[in-house]
Amino acid sequence: MSERERKLLLLFGAAGVILLSLWGYKSFENKRVQIGIDRKAAETALREGQLFLASRDSIMDEIDWLAQHEPEPQASELVPTKLQALASSEASRASMTVKKMDILPDRLIESEQVRRYKFAQVKFTVTGEERNLYSWFDRMHSPSDFRVISEITMSPNREDDSKIDCIVTFDQWFVPLPTNP
Repeated sequence: MSERERKLLLLFGAAGVILLSLWGYKSFENKRVQIGIDRKAAETALREGQLFLASRDSIMDEIDWLAQHEPEPQASELVPTKLQALASSEASRASMTVKKMDILPDRLIESEQVRRYKFAQVKFTVTGEERNLYSWFDRMHSPSDFRVISEITMSPNREDDSKIDCIVTFDQWFVPLPTNP
């Protein structure tokens, strides 16, 4: 092998070593960047998991309360009638004059078909003194019984300044009876 061939071989060898070094360095850098990205993703997942656990712990008391106080399943046709009778008797007890009471029709939304709870609504138009009206509201609004006041409209009575006309809507949440296929 001549001197020229040896120099050429050394030059190709050096170029090969340099190219392998550059390729190794680039591979190392890409791997380091990928590890950094994976680490950030893992840290983000850890933070999200910690937030999830914290929110779970914050609502666990509510879940336990719901498990203890959940109402028994009832027929969907009976709940509005019972709610109307209760509101009417409580209005009489509070010395309110009931002008009109209506059972509002079901508002069945497609997504509501898969929900566990349904609700019944009744609407009352009453007249009475302010103190009695608030007393009636206080007895009827009972979240622990899954019953709330969803809408109130008050206006002064035209004939008697000491009385208030009120239109109020009560909602009663309930578990419907299971449907048999």
